[in-house]
Amino acid sequence: MKHKVKLKGTFSLSEKDILEFHPWVKPLLEEIRSRGWNYEFSDVKAEVVVELDLDELKLNLRYYLPPLERFEEEGTYEISAEVGSEPPAVLKIISIESSRIYQNCWNAAEVDPFKREINSIKDVLWGFGEEVGKLSQAREVFEVARWLIEKGFKPANDYVIKDYKKLVEMFEKSYKFTLTLEIAVEDENKVPGWGSLKRS
Repeated sequence: MKHKVKLKGTFSLSEKDILEFHPWVKPLLEEIRSRGWNYEFSDVKAEVVVELDLDELKLNLRYYLPPLERFEEEGTYEISAEVGSEPPAVLKIISIESSRIYQNCWNAAEVDPFKREINSIKDVLWGFGEEVGKLSQAREVFEVARWLIEKGFKPANDYVIKDYKKLVEMFEKSYKFTLTLEIAVEDENKVPGWGSLKRS
């Protein structure tokens, strides 16, 4: 016998499922595509209602020991279910906590479209690699992040603010510097004197 079950956790949901229950997300996705960017709904943290045959469900119960450095703590239990070759019918997607938007570089930004928050901005300048390529990727990440801010998305934490400010400093801040030139003269006799320059 099939039952409606509410589940909360990390799911692999199709774009079709998400848009069926939350069509208001579609204009945002269309605008992303119009800019030549890509996106994905991956490892979506959500709350869903699915239809399951509990009589046929195969459950596995696992116990995980605590980490060695915290051996005095209690371990944790995990229940997993094998539902067969066919996925359970998704009856309702109640909420989605996060999804990812990426441009040419993977995962330029991770956003929560429901809260309209930016959960993270990729720091492509961290680590090793070709500096020219990193600068180009950083520019792409900046374009995505700036667009999200202009669309009304808010930074979800101080790390996002810090990473965005770093990009703004890099690509929008104006710099002043002093330029000094040294000129070598091959024939001093051909250089006009100060009096000649004043008369001209």
